Amino acid sequence: MARIAHPYLHTRVSLLARRLLDPAEFAAALDRPVEASREFFRAIGAEALISDDPRQARRSLEQRRLALVLDDAMVIVRALSGASREFIRHWVHLLELVNLKAILHGRLTGRDPLAIRDGLFDMGPLAALPVEALLRAENELEVLARLDGTPYADIGRQARRVLEERRDLFFLDTTFDRRFFGGLVERAAKLHVHDPAGLRALMEALVDGTNLVWLLRYRFVYGLPPAETYYLLIPTDYRLGGRQLRALAGLPSLETVLAALPAPLARATRGAESIEDVGARMERRLRATAHRLLAHSVSALTRAFAYLLLRERDLKLVRGMMKAELMGIAGDVRREALRLPAPPGVAHA
Repeated sequence: MARIAHPYLHTRVSLLARRLLDPAEFAAALDRPVEASREFFRAIGAEALISDDPRQARRSLEQRRLALVLDDAMVIVRALSGASREFIRHWVHLLELVNLKAILHGRLTGRDPLAIRDGLFDMGPLAALPVEALLRAENELEVLARLDGTPYADIGRQARRVLEERRDLFFLDTTFDRRFFGGLVERAAKLHVHDPAGLRALMEALVDGTNLVWLLRYRFVYGLPPAETYYLLIPTDYRLGGRQLRALAGLPSLETVLAALPAPLARATRGAESIEDVGARMERRLRATAHRLLAHSVSALTRAFAYLLLRERDLKLVRGMMKAELMGIAGDVRREALRLPAPPGVAHA
């Protein structure tokens, strides 16, 4: 089937995709000093990460990384309308959640509002948080109350209930993350009819992988009971739906959880010996799915979302490379620590 709908967006995504990491080039860059890799940064459109411009230098490496992701998201949002535009805009909220968490963490730990503001990321025209109002709030409960009327109202109401029960940053963060992904799932459900196989496959790879890693961490790292673990997971009807997640949360070990997974996830995690290994395999599975759909989907939205997922993760790897150099970590150790993705085209069930 030809790519007819959204020809402009198809073209833009194809051009943007040229900046995605080539595994061989990235592996070579790991063995060179960052200063000697300027051509590599230019080729991936990430010069801002190494810029000497004072306007860039005053921002943290993470703020510059997020700005690059936001720039691409804005290009895509402008080319969309209706439910498709709302879906991508909601995904962009993942970037702004960094600010919301920083504000709430700062208020809970007594940081000065000016110091909090200096560390926030500028969302530009896609900003939805009333930052100044949140910083002026008298306490953390008022911070959450002031989210009413914003796209974060549902997250704020849920977080208020959590905060009233326990002043625990872990449970606040998990509430934010769960509600964000829940909103993404709800919005994707409105779009599956336009691309029933592609977008659903991408969402399944993203959400099932996230749920599996969260379940393992909550149960076997934080020691949460099965019922509480299940409550903190993302509700979906994907391969790991509610019934499966509830059953998995009741199992006693990593090994028993992996043995009970449905076939595609069982194949992807066969031989995994740790939660970190499971997470790396889920990441490779998501990347393989995203690369396949970016190359072959006829849906401009699916291709755009696949690109954004890959770009955001690529820039995390590049940030990790830069941090590793600052810490004096050698190339071989960097590759192991970063758990480099498999090259595009390598199949993961």
